[in-house]
Amino acid sequence: MFRNLLISIFIISLILAPLAFAQTYQVSKVIDGDTIELSNGEKVYYIGIKIPELHHPNKDLEHYAQEAYEVNRKLVEEKEVLLEFDVQERDKYGRLLAYVFVGKEKLFVNAWLVENGYAQVMTIPPNVKYQDLFLSLQTTAREGNKGLWGLETESKNEENTLSETEYIGNKSTKKFHLPGCSSVNDMKDSNRVYFSSREEAIETGYIPCKRCHP
Repeated sequence: MFRNLLISIFIISLILAPLAFAQTYQVSKVIDGDTIELSNGEKVYYIGIKIPELHHPNKDLEHYAQEAYEVNRKLVEEKEVLLEFDVQERDKYGRLLAYVFVGKEKLFVNAWLVENGYAQVMTIPPNVKYQDLFLSLQTTAREGNKGLWGLETESKNEENTLSETEYIGNKSTKKFHLPGCSSVNDMKDSNRVYFSSREEAIETGYIPCKRCHP
């Protein structure tokens, strides 16, 4: 109860405080649960979260992907949104990376999707501004069996998420591992950092695990 109150207070403070590096845009189309297209043609990928795949050339539709797409569409499609950027503004595909806020109340869309079980936390440095908030909201959603956490296929979805990740770092030990490494199973969610390449992990200051030799 007290933790939930603190989270609510923090979110309210985000709404009331000026958003640094924020700009307003019009959403023309929602592509999936964590990707939108702006009226200027730019595609935007939501920072800090991972949503089941809706469009993938080599995979079937993942559980809860359609639900996440539908709710994201209701939240932001054809609406004006405020985009807040972090350290890295684009990914390797050229998409903008942003925290998305919508409506007069400045609903924090990334956080809302995590809080209601439509998304999992996926932290990719250097964009880590709201990592602690996202992890707290994920814990609440998981404990409440919300959304994808209430599915019987939860464990399967977690395995799929790990298999799509190249390397997983431990903030506590500053080591990075292969997704199937036994050290990953013992790692706390709050210590996990995801890297898309070995070079990225090393450049961020992490060293290879001597057990799985990534």
